Amino acid sequence: MLATLLLNRGETVSVSALVDRVWGTRAPAHARAALHSLVRRLRSTLTIEDHPGELIATRVSGYVLDLPPAALDLSRFDTLVTAGLTADPQRRADLLREALALWRGDPLADVDSEVLHREDVPALTERWVRATEVFFDTELTLGRHSEIVAELRRATRRTPLREGLWAQLMLALYRSGRQAEALDAFHRLAAILSDELGVDPGPAVRELRDGVLRADPALSWQPPTTQRVAPAAPPMFQLPADTGVLHGRGATVAAIRRSIVTAASEGRLPLVSVSGAPGVGKTALAIHLGHQLADEFPDGQWYVRLRGQQHNHARPLDLLAELLTYSGVRGAAQPATADARAAALRAALAGRCVLIVLDDAASAEQVEPLLPGAGGCAVIVTSRSTLGALVALHGGRAVGLDPLSPQDAVDLLTAVFQEHGFTVAPDVVHDLAALCGNLPLALRIVAANLATAGPTDARAYVRRLRDGDRLGGLSVPGDPRVALRATIAPSYQRLGGAERQALRLLGSTPTDCFTIEDLAALTDVDWPVADAVLRTLTSSHLVRPTRGGRFATHDLIRLYAAEQSRIEDTADQRAEALSRLFHGYLATADALARRSYPRMAFLPQPAGPLRRTAAAAAAAAAAQPEPPTWFHAEYPNLLAAIRHLAQHGPREIAWHLADRMRGYLQETGAHGEWRSVAELGLAQAQLEGNDPGVAAMQASLATLSASRADYADARRRFDAALTIQLRLGNRVGQASILNNLGIVHREEGRLAEAGECYAQALLLYRELSNRYAELSCLSNLGVVQLELDHVHEAVRAQQAALEGYTSLDGAEQPLNDIANVLHNLAAGLRALGRPSLAVLHLTRALVLRRQVGNRYGAATDLDQLAAAYVDLGYHAKAQRLAEECLSIARAIGRRRVEAEALATLGTVALGLHGPAAALDLLYQALRLGREIGYRRAEVNAHLGLVGAYRAADRPQEAGSHARMGEQLARAAQHHLLARQARALLGAGEPEALLRPAS
Repeated sequence: MLATLLLNRGETVSVSALVDRVWGTRAPAHARAALHSLVRRLRSTLTIEDHPGELIATRVSGYVLDLPPAALDLSRFDTLVTAGLTADPQRRADLLREALALWRGDPLADVDSEVLHREDVPALTERWVRATEVFFDTELTLGRHSEIVAELRRATRRTPLREGLWAQLMLALYRSGRQAEALDAFHRLAAILSDELGVDPGPAVRELRDGVLRADPALSWQPPTTQRVAPAAPPMFQLPADTGVLHGRGATVAAIRRSIVTAASEGRLPLVSVSGAPGVGKTALAIHLGHQLADEFPDGQWYVRLRGQQHNHARPLDLLAELLTYSGVRGAAQPATADARAAALRAALAGRCVLIVLDDAASAEQVEPLLPGAGGCAVIVTSRSTLGALVALHGGRAVGLDPLSPQDAVDLLTAVFQEHGFTVAPDVVHDLAALCGNLPLALRIVAANLATAGPTDARAYVRRLRDGDRLGGLSVPGDPRVALRATIAPSYQRLGGAERQALRLLGSTPTDCFTIEDLAALTDVDWPVADAVLRTLTSSHLVRPTRGGRFATHDLIRLYAAEQSRIEDTADQRAEALSRLFHGYLATADALARRSYPRMAFLPQPAGPLRRTAAAAAAAAAAQPEPPTWFHAEYPNLLAAIRHLAQHGPREIAWHLADRMRGYLQETGAHGEWRSVAELGLAQAQLEGNDPGVAAMQASLATLSASRADYADARRRFDAALTIQLRLGNRVGQASILNNLGIVHREEGRLAEAGECYAQALLLYRELSNRYAELSCLSNLGVVQLELDHVHEAVRAQQAALEGYTSLDGAEQPLNDIANVLHNLAAGLRALGRPSLAVLHLTRALVLRRQVGNRYGAATDLDQLAAAYVDLGYHAKAQRLAEECLSIARAIGRRRVEAEALATLGTVALGLHGPAAALDLLYQALRLGREIGYRRAEVNAHLGLVGAYRAADRPQEAGSHARMGEQLARAAQHHLLARQARALLGAGEPEALLRPAS
């Protein structure tokens, strides 16, 4: 065992290899335990000076001997040989003699191990023979032929089948004037080879014999005239053919070129590590760069495949032999060990300008021995792994390749199609690029297949890729090497078990991105384990970081991972993993929703497999400051999760997630997605017969309808939800619905009904001690008071609500609700003739809306702020604000706010451009208000038209609109607006037109 560890100093030796060498075929039944016992005994006895601690370390797969090189004779031998190979002949001879003196007899002669003698001793003997041949060759070069004859005879007796040693003996004898003995040596070699192997001596030895027979002057000794370390080698240009234009890589190529040229000019080794996912184009980029840099490296461009993705990737020892051969160090001149060969390569490359492309590296450890020792040369490495050690330890530059941009992918396909003399419809090209995930290899496979099949097959090809086996379709028929599935497979197979499982489960999720917490829940492990797994997946480029601590997998890698999950995981295992993930989503969404929207009523959290990781995520979410950026970042994932849950279950999580998303969707105005998830949640709750879920989803859809000014549908759904909540005795749900129903009644102009709903809700909130909802409801009551022309009471109500919110701890203050109160307070202040103070409150409200990402609230603030600036006579400022409001309202589908913005813009246009411009905008507002049944917008438009027609000196039309406005306002119980209309009918200056918040 000690011999095996010594021969592999610094490298892990597997338990199976140790068992094989210690016992061979006679291994005991409990060999592993017996081996551990041997290791313990060896540890207790094996010590060296100046090296405290245990020398044998345990690794996952075996043991490693941590021994300084100077403490091992074999390492000292290799060091001396390496130094000798780069020295002048005299120094070389001295160093090699010292190295050979370390050998005493046959290696491991006293070690009883058949496996060692069969597999390891021949390699040791080869080291000795190579060094011996170089030593004798050096002695012959120096003219010391007579002195080495006796040593050569001993060497040939020790290795009688080594023709090189016999040739050196013949030459030494001949140069010593012993021609007959030289010929006798040849005959003895011939007899040995015939008896042992049945062959004749090789051509080199036969040619030497012929030279001895004719006394060839070339065999005589000549004093050395040069001291070259290695024979000169002609430049070698081995790069494969360049693929030509690299679409989308121009900036990357230019940056790498600058990096290499700069490093070379500074005397540093230019080292670039190009990494990326399978099929991303790493090799093509490296080869393209090599051709572009050819003039900078006139001594050659070498290309070496490291086979990093193959099970038997190339060993540094073999790669060094290949590189040394390129450099001119061949045959016996090459040292036997990797360390010695690495030193010899550095010496051979000194002073040369060679570019080395090392393609498909498995690890930094595989690359490091192959690096030149100084500037002049340059190295480009490609790998599927991020070789961070090359950056940290060798000053390399790391370049990560991503898939192409959509446009670059389209350009690549288009260019290849043009090269083959045909075109494909632009929409088909875009579809193909998307189905390829913009991955260069996939794109080139698609182009090759269409070039073979013809462009008429392009649409059918798109259908096969979209609806069938996409990975199978991304292959060149008849050539298994050119297939995307086969390209991805080695990366997956090289992973450990935990990483493979994580990738498989990630491929089974319906979501686009994930966090470490998501991965921990999915794989049912703790955070540190998930973090370690994620680091491995990221460094292997099977997962890529995106934004905000989130990660994603490429579409095609996801497909491969999902395939493997169907093969290796059971359906139950996938379902359990997804259940953990979705419950983790719900835990975080619940905490954030209750934190960010405290006045809203949410369903109780359902029971589920909530792990510590999900609980920690929820706690972190609850502690984060507003705005709730998690909802924004996870928005696509939550939508995908709800759709998946609706189809595959568990259904309960679907409506719970939809319930927690309500506040965010309301703020952002994402009406389409809001309706989709709420309707899905409602359908699942109805299927399960879950009344609380049905009521929550009906209330959510009712709020959406109210937001879109569909008040009839809103009332119908609120009434249905309220009926359920009354039957269930759920006072929290009742209060929430009554508050929202009051808003609907107010918007429809039924202020008495609105006030009654608010009053009932306020009473319930106070009974429930829900301070947040109580203050929100108090503000809503203040809005009704303003509409009823109780201006002072309205202002006092808003001031009381604002004081209530500001009395809360800073972390507990709901910013959006505070903005609502500030908005409503500003409306009351404008009615009191204090627009300057209204501007201050609205400006603060707008800041809060933007802080929490509430576009709808921001739009209402902008409209009210524009109207306040009109009050102050700043029409240009008002125009910019009203136009921004209109743009947002149209973008988020808030038609009520759009109508108000048009009316405000009409008033602004009257001040800036005159009645003609104002009339068009005001009539747009009037038509839209009538279309959506929004009475306040109609009244505002009528009152604005009064001013426009007066400015146009058309009093009859002005009076008509004043009367219509007054009648509409009175019918809708908008008493404040009715008073303004009556003031206009009396031909006085109207008071400010008001836009209370919802």
